[in-house]
Amino acid sequence: MIARAPSLKSKTSAPVEDAEQGRRNVPFALFCLFIVGYYLHITARIPVLGKLHYDLLVASIVTLLIVLSNPGSNQRLDPVAKRLWILLGYIVVTIPFVEWPGSVLKNLEPFAKSLCFFFFVLATVDTTRKLRLILAVFCATQIFRVLEPLYMHLTSGYWGSRTTLENWEYMSRLAGSPFDTINGNGLAFVIVTTIPLLHFVVRPNTAIRLGLWLAIAGAMCYALVLSASRSGFLALVFLCLFVTWRSKHRVAWLLVAVVGAGLALSSMSDLHRDRYFSIVSHQAKSSGTAEGRINGVIGDFQVSLRRPLFGHGLGTSREANWHFRGTAVLSHDLYTEAAEELGYIGLGLFLALLWSFLRACWKAQQVVNAAPATDERLLFLHNVASTLVVLVAVDLFFSFASYGLSEPYWYFLGGLSVVTARLAIKLVPETDVQKPNDVDEHAKARPWGHRARVRAGVVPSVLRRQ
Repeated sequence: MIARAPSLKSKTSAPVEDAEQGRRNVPFALFCLFIVGYYLHITARIPVLGKLHYDLLVASIVTLLIVLSNPGSNQRLDPVAKRLWILLGYIVVTIPFVEWPGSVLKNLEPFAKSLCFFFFVLATVDTTRKLRLILAVFCATQIFRVLEPLYMHLTSGYWGSRTTLENWEYMSRLAGSPFDTINGNGLAFVIVTTIPLLHFVVRPNTAIRLGLWLAIAGAMCYALVLSASRSGFLALVFLCLFVTWRSKHRVAWLLVAVVGAGLALSSMSDLHRDRYFSIVSHQAKSSGTAEGRINGVIGDFQVSLRRPLFGHGLGTSREANWHFRGTAVLSHDLYTEAAEELGYIGLGLFLALLWSFLRACWKAQQVVNAAPATDERLLFLHNVASTLVVLVAVDLFFSFASYGLSEPYWYFLGGLSVVTARLAIKLVPETDVQKPNDVDEHAKARPWGHRARVRAGVVPSVLRRQ
């Protein structure tokens, strides 16, 4: 789904030196185990591991090994990491000024576990091979989280969740497996954020692999239909439009989207069609819940205005909504959730952090585009950066109907954006980056790259600042 980097040839197309010298292999392997255990809820599947506090034990060992190896002790702090540390400092410093300081202290543990995904990526992923592997491991766990409940549904009629319609009617919805913690909307979020990553696992460069990619993507889209998640459906539409807009084969992707939409509608039950039509129709049975979601966001915004500076405290949106809205639910909007918990100062710091993720991805793309494409690893990094841009865009859209301030997904994406830019810089020696004069020459030959290469002319100075 993501276009490959353009092949850029130079008069001096010498091979890029193999500048990758990986270290900390044991912490990296344990980090992969941590990801598998966290997302597949191994402690729920194997109770004895729960008694041993598997996640905490593995995270502690990884942290200890990283500290003992002294990584990056002489390196300057990355700009993305700086913004994250500023946000963390803000959360800690403002604890005495929030509504419920005790609740913040209680909610620091899950937030700290989520931060592990950022810092572990930065400390252990130091080669493109490890980056490829960590993407494959993460994507594989997300595919399993989707296909497991879908398999249970097809073989035993499992649903996992239900929603209320008018006149006290109910509709079943596909959710995560009994071992998972996600509802229908959470399952839809996993689906729309995993589909762009499928090519890192399947690598559809042959007819068989392309067929496998289509089969997995089709099964996941069918699971999305069964989840009856309107926000997930809109996010999938946004993903298709965004990828089509960025692709050179827009007509082909539009045809695929039209055929897919037709197949999806034909596979829906009457209740599911009514559920999705409620997005645009007030006559549908599910229109009341759609209106309730909008009113809920408005209510969350009003709660956030009670403490606009420092908020009610990290992880307290459910508590704040119970006290001031009369409903004990998390804010189902990332932006109102952050405003409720951290105040609007904290919301600004969090949005600045997300923006820095995009800047890191763009930097990786600029570095790769500014150098001769003589190394397959550079093309891989370009694909990773492009995919991360798509993921951040889709997640920002989905976040209008989903919480996530204390979820690990954002911080994992942030770590991936940093290491992608870092690896691109390491693989491209300063002498191989095109100078402004070379930029003009290539711009005449390929006008589509003029703007990107003009920007890339300043990359050498950027590299020196790193």
